[in-house]
Amino acid sequence: MRRIPDAFIVIAKALIVSFNVLPVVAAVLIVGLPQMVAAQAAHTSVTPYKDPSMTPEKRVADLLSRMTLEEKATMLAGSGWMESAPIERLGIPAIKMADGPMGVRAWYGSSAITNAANAATVVTSTSFPAGETMAATWDPDLVQREGQVIGQEVKALGRDMILGPTVNINRQPLWGRNFEGYGEDPYLTSRLAVAYVRGVQSEGVIPSVKHFAANNEEYERHRIDETIDERTLHEIYLPAFKAAVEEADAWTVMSAYNLVNGVHCAESPYLLNDVLRKEFGFKGFVVSDWGSTYSTAATVNAGMDLEMPGGEPMQKFMARPEALAQGSGAGWLTADKVVAAVKAGEITEATLDRNVESILRVIFVSGLFDNPHVATGIVDTPEQRAVALQGATEGIVLLKNAGALLPNGVALLPLDAKKIHSIAVIGPNAAVARTGGGGSSLVRPKQAITPEEGIRALAGTDVKVTYALGVGMEGENPEQDGTEARAKLRKEAADAAAQSDVAIVVVGRYPKLEGESFDVATMDLPPGQDELIEAVETANPHTIVVLNTGDPVTMTRWIEKTPALLFMGYGGQEGGKALANILFGVANPSGKLPVTMPKHFEDSPAYGHYPGEHLKVNYAEGIYVGYRYFDTKKIGPQFPFGFGLSYTSFEYSGLDVHSSRVGSKEPAVTVTVKNTGARAGAEVVQLYIHDGHSPIDRPEHELKGFRRVELKPGESKQVEFWLGRQDFSYWSPEKKGWVADPGAFEVQVGGSSRSIELREPLELR
Repeated sequence: MRRIPDAFIVIAKALIVSFNVLPVVAAVLIVGLPQMVAAQAAHTSVTPYKDPSMTPEKRVADLLSRMTLEEKATMLAGSGWMESAPIERLGIPAIKMADGPMGVRAWYGSSAITNAANAATVVTSTSFPAGETMAATWDPDLVQREGQVIGQEVKALGRDMILGPTVNINRQPLWGRNFEGYGEDPYLTSRLAVAYVRGVQSEGVIPSVKHFAANNEEYERHRIDETIDERTLHEIYLPAFKAAVEEADAWTVMSAYNLVNGVHCAESPYLLNDVLRKEFGFKGFVVSDWGSTYSTAATVNAGMDLEMPGGEPMQKFMARPEALAQGSGAGWLTADKVVAAVKAGEITEATLDRNVESILRVIFVSGLFDNPHVATGIVDTPEQRAVALQGATEGIVLLKNAGALLPNGVALLPLDAKKIHSIAVIGPNAAVARTGGGGSSLVRPKQAITPEEGIRALAGTDVKVTYALGVGMEGENPEQDGTEARAKLRKEAADAAAQSDVAIVVVGRYPKLEGESFDVATMDLPPGQDELIEAVETANPHTIVVLNTGDPVTMTRWIEKTPALLFMGYGGQEGGKALANILFGVANPSGKLPVTMPKHFEDSPAYGHYPGEHLKVNYAEGIYVGYRYFDTKKIGPQFPFGFGLSYTSFEYSGLDVHSSRVGSKEPAVTVTVKNTGARAGAEVVQLYIHDGHSPIDRPEHELKGFRRVELKPGESKQVEFWLGRQDFSYWSPEKKGWVADPGAFEVQVGGSSRSIELREPLELR
């Protein structure tokens, strides 16, 4: 403590004598003043960037001023497989990352290493449902809770950043990572992206919104050049990133491998600077996808801030033959290369400062600098498992339900364990928990429930449950792939089905057929699965088919004879329990498809210009992705976007539209939905806008609102929607902005894009 000068005490005493200052005040002046001066001195001695009371901007500016050129350059490249480079002299911590978005995956190396059965180090955490399954819930509140508990697990494992959410649009049904994203619609994807980011960031954990931009196929992902017009980019492929930045203040965005309009995403000033930073107002940092950098100066100048991976792991990873063949790149933003580029005048120090500022800001804003995460190892708690189970349950979509099991004519589902005596559980995905697709998103849970286990648990001791493989999964066991082996397995399954009251066939794919770095070979089910379904349905007319996969599949061979059909996607570790809950009516199905399911791949709008030729692919369908194409062109899908059945029924009424309220604080649209059945259930009320007067080409309609509504039998609720001018707008390349032409629109409300229950005009002024 500094000694207070004697002069201050003399002055204080003089005040008491001359002005009769109260003794108490005098005591404060004489006794308290030293403490005040000492406190001020202590405060001013704190280094500004270490002072939590200062704004992040001031802390960043102060810290940046203390860094050498070499230290700044060091910040731009990782120090290992999943860590940024720390600057120990200044106390700048490394950002410790982990793969996502479906939970926390190991961070010691690539998925090929950490997902291997003989992996040296195993990291287990809660395996949450795939993004597509979560999208089928149409439940932003649940997705936000998922993001929050994933953030909790990230911290518990001593990490700081999760690589998720994946918000790329499902442009076509063969993309190997369709299961990771939130479906085909930019509005639905945006709502869920905002929810996930908010959930993760609420725990002081850094999410990374990926992959910016238009990563919609794995084929030659390092070299494929996508031709996408400006309007299509803004209306289809960019909205989810925009929402995550503008509404959730996302702290990081990950650049994609591919090229867009001739430029790699990590080198694109248009994407990273003009769109992301200037148009969207992004203030965080851009991290590369692993090995997606291909230059030094062009990358830094474009605004790509942190190259991953780094150090020795990067060198080993990028030296792989397959990486070299794909044109992978990394090691371009090492300190020596960046410093050399600055000294050569290829990068200005001001530009380098902006890159480093972006990283430092996130370190301060996230709280990482002041409160580093300390590993506790407490993951997969009952609360976290409950979120996973709810997501898996709400995400199951009932696609078909006919074929009465009993003479009373009631639909096959839900099953009543008191009225059936035997069940045959069949299929390559029946006795194995297929929690997710392959690649960097695949989580290793401590435990996972198979469909067979879930069914046995709810069937009870009075119901005989028989299991039959039916067909081996392609590539999993070569001994099961031969013609004779398949015929034998198929006969065993048909016999089991014939001797049971009900047959449940669980088919689909698994990580080696659907995952990162490769696209799905065909929309057809893997070899032998169609034949298995046909054989079981012939043996037992009370057959339930369950699709355990992340992409639409061809169903035309057997769909007409199938009495009941469920799409469970990839349900994570609780998928088997969730499926059983739906089958036995413990839960009422409420999932709605976040994608259109075509009858054939040839019906897809991307057919004919996928995967491209000579490393170039033209997004010639433009804005006509998914239901925008099917509904506008009047092409019948197998199942439409937004579709999903329930064990109860719903009725819509009282659609009320107020044109004058567009853009106001009052709801522009209200509608009443009623549960007219005998079971409690949830309906997803969907609002679409039809433009009936546009001077340019626009889709038949576009999703602009939805609400998930829980209703008891006989209960009604009024649902409200707020609309702004943005909801009526299209992107104008000429005006470089959104345009909403005044005139006549139509508000459409219903249970899917093809089941519009009510319509009302709206005049936009």
